Amino acid sequence: MPKIGHLCFPIAFFGHFQYTLTDQERIPHSPSGGDFHGKVKTIKAESRWELELKVEEQIAKWDLEEEKQRKREAILDMKEEAEFETELAVEKIEQYRNLLNHTLNLNDKLDWDQQKKTDPFRPFEFEKKDLQYFLKKHKVPKKSFVESLLPFLKKEREKLEKQAQDEYNEHLQEYEKAYNDYLAEKEKYEKEQDEYNKEIDEWRANFEAGDPEAIEKYINVVLENSAYPEEIEKEYEVQYRPDLKTVIISYKLPSPAVIPKIVEFKYSPTKQEIVAKEMKKKEFEEFYDSIIYQITLRTIHEIFESVYIEHVDVVVFNGWVDYVDESTGQDSSSCIISVQTSRKEFEGINLARVDYKKCIQNLKGIFAGKLAFLTPVKPILDIDKEDNRFVESKDILSNLHSNQNLATMHWEDFEHLVRQLFEKMFNEDGAEVKVTQASRDGGVDAVAFDPDPIKGGKFVIQAKRYNNTVPVSAVRDLYGTMLHEGATKGILVTTSNFGKDALEFVKDKPITLINGQELLYLFHKYGYKNLQIVLDK
Repeated sequence: MPKIGHLCFPIAFFGHFQYTLTDQERIPHSPSGGDFHGKVKTIKAESRWELELKVEEQIAKWDLEEEKQRKREAILDMKEEAEFETELAVEKIEQYRNLLNHTLNLNDKLDWDQQKKTDPFRPFEFEKKDLQYFLKKHKVPKKSFVESLLPFLKKEREKLEKQAQDEYNEHLQEYEKAYNDYLAEKEKYEKEQDEYNKEIDEWRANFEAGDPEAIEKYINVVLENSAYPEEIEKEYEVQYRPDLKTVIISYKLPSPAVIPKIVEFKYSPTKQEIVAKEMKKKEFEEFYDSIIYQITLRTIHEIFESVYIEHVDVVVFNGWVDYVDESTGQDSSSCIISVQTSRKEFEGINLARVDYKKCIQNLKGIFAGKLAFLTPVKPILDIDKEDNRFVESKDILSNLHSNQNLATMHWEDFEHLVRQLFEKMFNEDGAEVKVTQASRDGGVDAVAFDPDPIKGGKFVIQAKRYNNTVPVSAVRDLYGTMLHEGATKGILVTTSNFGKDALEFVKDKPITLINGQELLYLFHKYGYKNLQIVLDK
């Protein structure tokens, strides 16, 4: 299955990655070898890596749809078609009845080696030809005694030999260029692959050390690997609370409207058409409740089974449903089930034998009556969506004195000053800039959120009040921060300059480097013309 990078570049959107997948991209994998559905789907994820998983999953779903559609088209008799559609409907219902059992036979723990990229670079395919090939191509005759009698034959042979030799020399130059280009591409591919795999190793080390971001990323991937029927669009938020050793899951559950309810298809001779038979209302309500209970228990099971480190003791599952409120006609969202359980308590349950509802009740789960009624309940513990790194910003600009030397001001004031500058820049487009807590550990100094759907996203900004050349390590650190933050772009601002290695590093990356002179230009652009940068050499 191809990776996203082999298809085209995804777009970062509101701090997430987004990719528009078309059915045409299934051509190498489609049984027909061509476009069958003409479908388009926009896929979003927290990171490029998770996006690849979602794209591969969607391609597999489309392949399955195509297989079923081809079987339908092969059936001409309507009675046979009704029987075939009934088989599919029963199969679909059984999928939902076994949502929990499906995962009990799987090992949900991530295989770290499988997360790495190990595909070798493509082979070199330029065929190298010898001189004899070109001599034959130009039909160069061999030397002969006759040439001494007929000199024009010799002249003709030498002319053809020269043409063959010239073309051979040109071929060798093309071969050498192609081979050198190949080696350069291979080196770049292997370097990127090595960097990617090092990131996996770093992620694993951070995860096993209990790093919150690494744990959240791990759980996101585990849940993304969990295969559900195509009607269920998996959407969730994960938050790890290290102070409580608790994982909080905010899971978007399917609404009753998307759950299949047809149990049989019959051919009606009077109507001369195929008629669908649906579940009765009470039967469907019980069926829907069972699905929600299973998704709840399955998600908790997958987290506890996969997270093998000691840093997670508790899981809180909050299940949300988006729907249209029939009384107002407005879009609404309700939490309809909330469950909190410890690892010790949950691992004592034999999920293969439980009654789903009684199991949830035994775990002191909260839900109100029939889940199909979408009655809201209060989450036991909800995700905290406030980033506690953000702090009140300081007004530095208005207090700057004439000819202020930016290179000698306090480093914390410099960070706030840069934040104010970018706030002016981004606010022109309706964006928001927030400053983070002061630190000298190479973290994020400011975060900009630009809502523009084309050029917007999440920007991380770092300010370095340096007197010496900024080392490439600072740029690498920014790139690593971007990946952790799921940012669209990184911006590194300094009072000094960037070295050759730093400039080379950012060539193919969404990073902007702003040196001291460029920084002064930006301040001048916004009316602050008396500032200066005098480096302490």
